[in-house]
Amino acid sequence: MVLWYYITVCILSFACCIIYYWKMRSSYSVHYTLVFILAFMSHFCYVWLALAQNIREALIINKFLYVGGCYFGLVGLILIFSICKINLPKWVRFIMFLFSSFVYVSVLTSGYLPLFYKSVDLKFENGVAVLVKEYGPLHNVFLVQVALYLLATIFALVYGWFKRPDISRKNLLIGAFMQIFSIFAFFVGRAINNQIEWMALADLVDEIGFLIIMDRIVLYRVDDMVSSSILKEGKIGYVSLDSKRRFLSATDIAKRFLPDIAGSRADKEIENEELKKLLNSWIDDFTRERVSKTHIYRNGEYIFAVRVGNLYDGKRKRGYLLEISDDTAHQQHLEGIERINKNLNNELTAKTKLIQELRKNSEK
Repeated sequence: MVLWYYITVCILSFACCIIYYWKMRSSYSVHYTLVFILAFMSHFCYVWLALAQNIREALIINKFLYVGGCYFGLVGLILIFSICKINLPKWVRFIMFLFSSFVYVSVLTSGYLPLFYKSVDLKFENGVAVLVKEYGPLHNVFLVQVALYLLATIFALVYGWFKRPDISRKNLLIGAFMQIFSIFAFFVGRAINNQIEWMALADLVDEIGFLIIMDRIVLYRVDDMVSSSILKEGKIGYVSLDSKRRFLSATDIAKRFLPDIAGSRADKEIENEELKKLLNSWIDDFTRERVSKTHIYRNGEYIFAVRVGNLYDGKRKRGYLLEISDDTAHQQHLEGIERINKNLNNELTAKTKLIQELRKNSEK
């Protein structure tokens, strides 16, 4: 039964990974991917640890198991902070990573030095292998890490609940349930039944929780939603150039609007001379005026509106971004209005001239 518990959790974890891959979008943080990789890795190791045949094999598997134990909480914490819109400085994240890495390095001393485990033995209960461990002084550092990350996560959830009305309360409740279950699994579960590792189930709950949250969180990011909707509609294309005006990339829509740019090579100047001169003239106008103006470009029966802006990498300006939209219908509408006005003016001029001639004739 114990072995089947680990196998079932592992299979469900793998199913969560498949669902995540199916739902994954470019706007998702890389931390979501790390959550599912670390969780499945832990569940896979639980199964193989239960099947271990000797102490050496069990220790090696246990060291892989602690990759998730040391870094899963860190990645989950960063995700929760992101959901609660709390920006952690890079140096804080780096210190947290170093702390987790220090804990993991201490795990690697198992079997060699009495630092993380003073002693380790292997016994078999209920048909599975179980490590019998006497904890060393550095294991307390691992407990401190778990406690700190849990407290930091709870702080982020409380902060988000009371200070950020723009955050979904449902997402916060899901995050709170995940943390409450983790606390229960780590501190209470073992007291109820120490024949199974409750943290395996807690990690699975976290996977399911993050699946629900990540499917909802994108709805509250209006910039990502707008960008995704615009690209889906296929009405706007983008072309990026570096600061030296060398071609970087273009969306499929932009290549359809400007076929001559499709053959351009990355990091090279645009080969089509006519198109290159045209783009340079728009960029020159932008850099000179410091204002993004709308330029009208005709290509056959199509009319495009082009706007030039800066290409940003974070806060750094790295080049230029050209936004190209199909403005054919709008321009044709304007031209139609202009033709109507012109015809009306011509008719008015003709009528005025006729009236003037009639007056002259009547005066005679």
